[in-house]
Amino acid sequence: MEDDEPSAYLIKRAFAERTAKVEWDLCFAKDGQDALECLHANGTAQENGPPPDLVLLDWNLPKVSGGEVLRALKTSEQLRTVPVLVFSASQEETDIRDAYNGHANGFIPKPSDIEDLYAVIENIENFWVHTVRLLSRQSGGPVSPTKI
Repeated sequence: MEDDEPSAYLIKRAFAERTAKVEWDLCFAKDGQDALECLHANGTAQENGPPPDLVLLDWNLPKVSGGEVLRALKTSEQLRTVPVLVFSASQEETDIRDAYNGHANGFIPKPSDIEDLYAVIENIENFWVHTVRLLSRQSGGPVSPTKI
């Protein structure tokens, strides 16, 4: 969930160019309220389809903060097992602590240049797709790396 359009564009580009083995279905939100609606449409209501396999969450979202979005995710029975990586320009220890206390699975400082962003995206794919086993969207079993 990224509210800054230029950052969202660069993130989309990084996922498209550096993660060729995985077909990512990305959902970008302009604010925290939009993020909650996107997540609701993709998993909190059974008839709306499967939940996301991974959430990359901007901590400093307008309207509804990243912390509030994280809290909504982790208190939802359908979404609490979805890994959430907080992606933030903040270096504040309180933000990092709050993210982990809210059960974020990681806190990633936003890179300042495109090559560093590409490296972060590649590392996300390597770890969250090729290394760990996630629950599948429907059955609760492991997810296939090509299904994220």
